[in-house]
Amino acid sequence: MKPGDIVLTRFTYSDFSGSKVRPALVLSSEKFNQETKLVIIAAISSRPVKNTYELLIENWESSGLRCKSKVCISKLLTGNKGLLTKIGSLDKKNFKEAISLFYSIFLQV
Repeated sequence: MKPGDIVLTRFTYSDFSGSKVRPALVLSSEKFNQETKLVIIAAISSRPVKNTYELLIENWESSGLRCKSKVCISKLLTGNKGLLTKIGSLDKKNFKEAISLFYSIFLQV
């Protein structure tokens, strides 16, 4: 797994009432992924963008997604690398925007 990969994984709902399989964007570095055997990912959803911590995926068709989607930077998960299935990757422009949004959670940029 490398940064920018789009994977399938099971995401728990924010109220912990259940979970579902959904696509997600790999945010963590290859070094982190290899050393820890973990991957930091952000959920991907097909619902409309509703806040500034959600990023519309411009080239969703070529990213391995089935429909118009967004990256939800506010919905993060650290998961076991072995439980993820790669289905595609985000283009460099969109990935840079996603990482910038990720950093903005912790830093004022």
